[in-house]
Amino acid sequence: MHDAEEFWDELVAQIDAGDIIPVVGPELLRVQLDGRELPLYAALAERLLAKYGLTASPDGAAEPSANRAAVALRPGHELNDAVCGVVQYAGRHVQDLYRPINDLLKGLVETPAASSLEALRDLASVSGFTVFVTTTPDDMLARAIDAERHGGIAKTDHVVFAPKLASGTASDVPETVSSGYSAVCYLFGKASPSPFVFAIHDEDTLEFIHTLQINGAETMKRLFSQLREKNLLLIGSSFPDWLSRFFIRIANTQRLADNRPKREFLIGPSSDEGGSLTFFLERFSPNTWLLPGDARQFAAELARRWREKHPQSAPAGDAAAPAAAPRRRPGETFFISYSRDDLPIARRLFGALCDVGADVAWFDKSDLRPGDDWEQKIKAAIAGCYLFLPLISANTERREEGFFREEWMQASERSRRIQGRPFIVPIVVDPDYDGNAGRFALVPESFRAAHFGHAPDGSPSDALRDELNALIRKRRAEQPA
Repeated sequence: MHDAEEFWDELVAQIDAGDIIPVVGPELLRVQLDGRELPLYAALAERLLAKYGLTASPDGAAEPSANRAAVALRPGHELNDAVCGVVQYAGRHVQDLYRPINDLLKGLVETPAASSLEALRDLASVSGFTVFVTTTPDDMLARAIDAERHGGIAKTDHVVFAPKLASGTASDVPETVSSGYSAVCYLFGKASPSPFVFAIHDEDTLEFIHTLQINGAETMKRLFSQLREKNLLLIGSSFPDWLSRFFIRIANTQRLADNRPKREFLIGPSSDEGGSLTFFLERFSPNTWLLPGDARQFAAELARRWREKHPQSAPAGDAAAPAAAPRRRPGETFFISYSRDDLPIARRLFGALCDVGADVAWFDKSDLRPGDDWEQKIKAAIAGCYLFLPLISANTERREEGFFREEWMQASERSRRIQGRPFIVPIVVDPDYDGNAGRFALVPESFRAAHFGHAPDGSPSDALRDELNALIRKRRAEQPA
């Protein structure tokens, strides 16, 4: 067993060398619910039970209550227990729970409080981390990285592993990366309305880890190689004992008991109440370094030590070093409006528009903080753009509410005052779009007067690219030199 200072010295040195990948679990995630701050997945479990007329057992017993209306939620396993309770007591089939869970999760993280992202932003402020791995299906870690490093601009790559991947989903890190690159890799899938693309219970987790063992080295070749070559920092993960042992083993090319150069730095684990995992690792995995403690406190201490060693590396989103506002030249700016379900697609379109040569007013919701007047920010951004690009998809049809709908309303109001040129250019991002705009019933009437462009999964068609190029050239020709 290593003492605390030896642990910190070795960990920071390895991060400095770029040889650490953090594996982040649910213990770092907090949200506000009914005036309480509690773990995200405890809140999600409560919401899921309430949706089906059930409640969480007040005594927190490990076994389900005899009362059909109460379900025991074990710390660190709340979502699994809630799913099992809904299946058992509400008579729902587990396959029908992915969409409701996705919707409830989106609602909980739509506008997180500052305290909800605090621990994740602490972790994101450590600039020595490039690739992050998350064991949860939410996008809070990516939001925290974008807020901390990129001034709220959605630049972090989302790399998703799942037995059934959605079309157009990135499933590996790039071969070469530029300075400032960041990525979040979703080890157990990313939240989606579709079944079996993210883990919601223990059997899902078992299937993911089985598929990872069989196909991981092929479907995530570069990421899997990094996981096996680099040291790992496991923080805030509530894995069962067996899964922790198994994950550490498949992330190594050698037996744990061998004299291997690779190390794991394990914080906690808070779920190891019996001490069996700790006992196992101390006896059979001498290169796994353990530091008991709270994951959120650890993240804050790591950020403090990193800043102390690298005082010049103030993150882009830090209050002491605010990011400069995006450069916006009148007449050359797009405003991309999208449902958060389409964030990876919006990011690809953003890159394509940058290639066109126009500035982009990327007004991302992760840039909003508690106390911000979001309505005024939206109005100012939409009022200053030349073209408004709403991304329309099956996802927007499923969402009756969302910030993007407020953006659409604001754009519709402005479009009534603009004559003689296009302002709203609707873009359908579904790959199967056949030109029938009537399939989208929830778009404003003002959109229907425009021709709908097509950018399958965020890649503009030749016709759309030509249209946008022509609009930009026309505007530039109108402006004084």
